[in-house]
Amino acid sequence: MQTQLAKGVQLTTVLSHQFKTNQIIINFRAPIKRTDITKRALLANLLETSSADYPDQRALAHALAEMYGAAFGAGVSRKGPTHNLQLSITVPNERFLATTEPLTMQAIDFLVKIIFKPLVQDGHFDEPTFKRQATNLKASIESVADDKQYYAAQKLNEALFAADVAQQLPSYGVAADLAAITSQELYDYYQTLLVDDQIDVIMMGDFEEAAVIDRWQAVAFKNRLVARPTAFYRHQDTGNYLEKNEVQALSQAKLNLGYDFPVFYRDQHYYAALVFNELFGGSPLSKLFTNVREKASLAYYASSSLDTFRGVLKVSAGIDGQNHDQVLAIIAAQLTAIQQGEFTDDLVDQLKLGLINDFESSLDSQRTFAIQALIDDLTQQTVSDADWLKNIQAVTREQIIAVAQLVTLNNGFFLNGGQHESN
Repeated sequence: MQTQLAKGVQLTTVLSHQFKTNQIIINFRAPIKRTDITKRALLANLLETSSADYPDQRALAHALAEMYGAAFGAGVSRKGPTHNLQLSITVPNERFLATTEPLTMQAIDFLVKIIFKPLVQDGHFDEPTFKRQATNLKASIESVADDKQYYAAQKLNEALFAADVAQQLPSYGVAADLAAITSQELYDYYQTLLVDDQIDVIMMGDFEEAAVIDRWQAVAFKNRLVARPTAFYRHQDTGNYLEKNEVQALSQAKLNLGYDFPVFYRDQHYYAALVFNELFGGSPLSKLFTNVREKASLAYYASSSLDTFRGVLKVSAGIDGQNHDQVLAIIAAQLTAIQQGEFTDDLVDQLKLGLINDFESSLDSQRTFAIQALIDDLTQQTVSDADWLKNIQAVTREQIIAVAQLVTLNNGFFLNGGQHESN
């Protein structure tokens, strides 16, 4: 059930007797801006670790323990051109405990305190807490460079989205930005966020729906004056392959490829694209896995992934640097083979079965329901579980071939240990 708490503030309640916990997720959504990404990540750190009522992590932990070990967290993510700052709490359902404590209502009140009563002094965030969380975020961002595959993936993003700086950056921001952000500036930005961001509240579990709606309506959210963020970003196809390379001291080279792939979440090609990706590199039965990794032994790993909120397909492979050209050629050959229909119907049936099994397994996760509700609200589309399964089953080999024709290689990033010289 959906209830509008104010213009731009939506409450979605999903009743289910399947789980013994109740989960609440609050998403603050805004168009991605280069100047704001790091601020929002730092806000997530601050909100997760302190508030006026719970000024340190010990006080927070005590409050969660009082709710029979509730789990609370905050983080940031992105969907296409939208940046999300998310708070979530999972609390045991009091109906399964020997208690009369209204734990679900307490969890709502807890989140409201976190949001509207941050740890503030003299009109800015508490300075020692602010500095500590800025230091923690800086260390976390800088540690990413130690994961060479993730580093290579970020470098590919920079190339793929060269025309839009905000699309290049990870959702958690840039370490260099932190030095210029003050506790006063961040608090002022937070006040703007509370007024302007679209807010989606998702509650999933077994609770008294009317009472929950009344409690959220009592929060008295203000109407948003800004428009709903756009759900999709359309990558621009360059039509040409451009590869950048970098040399570091590492034993396993990383080859990351970015393709323009104008297929978007739940559009006419979406379900065929899901099966195509499984066939290309998204599963152990894929052509990249069986031919590049297993048969040719040219990669330690090779896989593909879709971003249907930005219209791109990515391939990542761990290889010996000296095999760069051979790997690039054999990856291209796998795509060509699909475009030419060189795959069996039996294989397609197995791939569909794998997608269906993964989908049905995901239904055992309470968080899956909540995240899906958030995506449905962002895209303003809803598909039932039965229709999703039917759409996957209905994909034909002709549709897979057709969707493969939409794939165009645009960018590559090659992180090497020095064995290969790029042209």
